Amino acid sequence: MDFTLSEELQMIREMARDFVTNELLPLERDVLVREKAGTRGAPIPREKYARLKKLAVEQGLWAMNAPEEFGGGGLSALGGCLVAEELGKSFVDFDFGDVPPQLFDANAAQREKFLQPAIAGEIDIALAARDADDAITTRATCVDDGWILNGAKIARAANVFLVVAQTDAKSACFIVENQVTQDEKLVLQNVRVPDVNVLGEIGGALALGKAYQNANLMRAAARKIGVASRLLEMSAQYARDWKALGQPLAVRPAVQRWLAEIAIEIDAARWLVYHAATELDAGKPSKEHAMRAHLFASEIAQRASDRTVEIYGGPAPTMPRLNRDEKIFELERFQIANEIMSQ
Repeated sequence: MDFTLSEELQMIREMARDFVTNELLPLERDVLVREKAGTRGAPIPREKYARLKKLAVEQGLWAMNAPEEFGGGGLSALGGCLVAEELGKSFVDFDFGDVPPQLFDANAAQREKFLQPAIAGEIDIALAARDADDAITTRATCVDDGWILNGAKIARAANVFLVVAQTDAKSACFIVENQVTQDEKLVLQNVRVPDVNVLGEIGGALALGKAYQNANLMRAAARKIGVASRLLEMSAQYARDWKALGQPLAVRPAVQRWLAEIAIEIDAARWLVYHAATELDAGKPSKEHAMRAHLFASEIAQRASDRTVEIYGGPAPTMPRLNRDEKIFELERFQIANEIMSQ
């Protein structure tokens, strides 16, 4: 299959790469210091995040993955993967305004109030689907004028949250305003949500944004390829620079084998992602391809992390940020493997 990139896609990839190199990599030291000081997740300081967002909007990088019909960039699945891979090369937690696809199924009033401002970069919207205790414990109780939510979700900082909660054994998605996160946790205590902020139908939370799930899965896979690529770069540089018994680590056969294995696996994962994205852009069924790509990319990201620890003789400077995803990798591997087996 021919994966030759068009001039437009090459330009978009270069723009994303320049943004990561010039804007995100210089922030890593600050984020790492904050994380070591106990700020779990180490978000970008608010004033710096605002500057990054403004710059991304000005450069036309914001909300590129959102459909054109809603005012987004309408970037192809392959283009989205190219950008996601570049973002994965920095452990600074930033994206170019990826709006949760569940919001694309909003009604007209919700699109005007939430979706359009999010695409314009005026507000941030985060998905809060995963409960903090890894169980489905967040509950929504129906009252006369809406719903009362109680529970704790994992979510990044944002202005608005799409909260998935249980309502009499049926899941529903609620648009929650005026709440804040602390250490990546969104605590909901008797939070009142009006009926107009119910997204989709009660009981239909899992169906929201389904048409966009494969593209999201591919971008997540591509971002993990970026993570592995960054680890390979770090490991190779360390092996060249660090000497033991008068020789660089790079001359050791075991180190050479580990670096070669990471490089080969990155190429293989990238091929799977590009193939899945190309199939989706061609209008072909792509769910199985997307799941396979995501499963393998998750695996190679974890293996690259393990090899980096071996080469460094311990956690590398960026490892605290990357290792936070290990439990998520394990969960995703289990879920995706089950879905593949059920095909």
